[in-house]
Parts: sequence; structure tokens; C-alpha cells
Amino acid sequence: MLKTVKNIRKLYNAKLLFISSDEKINESIGNEFDDYFKELKVTSNLKDALTLACSNNYDMAIIDADTVGISFSELCSELSALAPSLPKIVVSDADNNENIVTAINSGAYTFLSKPLRAKDLKLAVIMCLNQTKRGDKIEFENGIYFDEYRDQFFKSGGILIDFTRLEKSFLKLLITKRNDITDYDIIKDVVWKGKDMSIYTMRNIVNKIRQKTYYEIIKNHSNKGYTIDILKSN
Repeated sequence: MLKTVKNIRKLYNAKLLFISSDEKINESIGNEFDDYFKELKVTSNLKDALTLACSNNYDMAIIDADTVGISFSELCSELSALAPSLPKIVVSDADNNENIVTAINSGAYTFLSKPLRAKDLKLAVIMCLNQTKRGDKIEFENGIYFDEYRDQFFKSGGILIDFTRLEKSFLKLLITKRNDITDYDIIKDVVWKGKDMSIYTMRNIVNKIRQKTYYEIIKNHSNKGYTIDILKSN
């Protein structure tokens, strides 16, 4: 039913990272989530958890504070440093002040106590993803992506790319016309809004975008215009 609500994001495309060693919860959540979210990846290894969180493949992390062999405070600290914009939900059977403070300091969306109902966690995930504005991503090489909901470009790990207004407008135009070559006149009309613009100014903008991302993100078609290098869009 939620899929039909207009202000609910594309949550059926969402990929979730679940860090837990609790087999009972893993099984329960796996059964409940399989038909609603695109992917649920479970890990109980600290190294794997950090690698996956930084891969830019997941829209949020669900963290079990009681995961065997993993220090909850260390995990949260590492995640905050390596993937600062990755939304997080924390679950635990020990709702003590230390765990709650750690969860808050790491920017967790909410803290859920065990025993955990899969329905409650699913609703928390839906609310978290909808409010933290993730899920509608257009992906490029090297972990770079454009979040349509936030209207911003990011590097791997959720690091904002500081584009100027013209650079951002240029890229968004190419994304809109991703299946066609965007000619110089259209670029001038949309990006520069019809103001004076030389081909050298346009090339300078292209070069600056490439320096901030990677060279092949914009492809030049001699005497025709430009296209953009999109891997996939969710």
C-alpha cells in the first residue's frame, strides 16, 4: 500500500545493510523484508561492515549494538568518519545510557529495543529513508552519484561535491537528456539562460567538472555537443 503514496520515496529500490550476529533477528527480518526492499545484506564482521558501508551501494545501515565481536562504539565512530551521510538505525537489548548516547552521537535516526518486531523495524526504515532523503540516485563511476531528492552530487561515502551553479546546472541538463547528444545551443539556453557564452567558457566548465569528478563523466562529440556517462539510475 505504501508504494502508492506520492510522498513515499522509491523504497522498493532501497538497499539495506544489516550489521548483526543475531540469527533469530536475521531470519525474521530477512523473511519480512525480502518482498519490500531491493536488497538486504547481512554481515557480522567489522571489516566487511565498514567496506560495505563505504561502497555507496547501500541506502542505510541497521546496526545491532549487541553484534558479537564488534565494539558498538568503535563501529559507530568508524562509520561516522567513513560514511557520514549514511542513515542509521540502532537496535539493542541493552537500552542503557551509554548505547543511547553512542547512537545519538553517531547520528542514528532512532533506537529500537529488543525483542524486536520486524514490522516495527520496517516502519522505522521507511520513515528514516523518506526523511533522510535517500534512494533516488543516479550513479556514475568511482562511487559518484546524483541524489535527485536532495538535488546534490556526492562522492563515495556521501561527501558533497562542491559544484558551482553553472557546473551543477550543466550536469543536470545532461542527465535530463541522457539518451541524446545535448547541443551547444540548448546548453546556452538552459544553463546560461540565453546570456553571452563562448565555446571556450563552456569547455572551461566541462574541464572543472572533470577535475572534481573524473574525465570520462562528460563525453564530447565533435561539433555536436555533449553526453554524460551514467552507469545506472534507481
